[in-house]
Amino acid sequence: MLIEMGKEKTEESLEPLINYFNRLIPLNTEEKVLVRERFHARLFRWRQFVLQEGDTCTQFYFVVRGCLRMYKIDEKGSTHILQFAAENYWINDLGSFHGMKPSTLNIDALEDTVVFQISHADLISLYIQAPKFDRIFRVLL
Repeated sequence: MLIEMGKEKTEESLEPLINYFNRLIPLNTEEKVLVRERFHARLFRWRQFVLQEGDTCTQFYFVVRGCLRMYKIDEKGSTHILQFAAENYWINDLGSFHGMKPSTLNIDALEDTVVFQISHADLISLYIQAPKFDRIFRVLL
């Protein structure tokens, strides 16, 4: 899977994600094909927002390389970190993602970070086409 990194492109293998799923519940060949079709690689540069407060979270992210943080800024301007997601971790604002409502959280990259992302619609489609993923994501949550 190719992702652009400035003027260069790099190949990112979906194997870390497939291996992650296989450790939870082994995938068959068709399910691996679905993963390759539904998940897309993306690069977030250092300090780039993945999600900003007020935007709706439309993707679920699996970190392949790098680190993301989820945080909230209170009325006084203080930052409250809720989660870090390093290699082989998941991150998103579940309330915003499933409720399709504006987020009260921020997610940004603490370093250049490569993720595999899946949209809400593709995730629901994955649940329908391969019910095993419904169980996998229930375990994740």
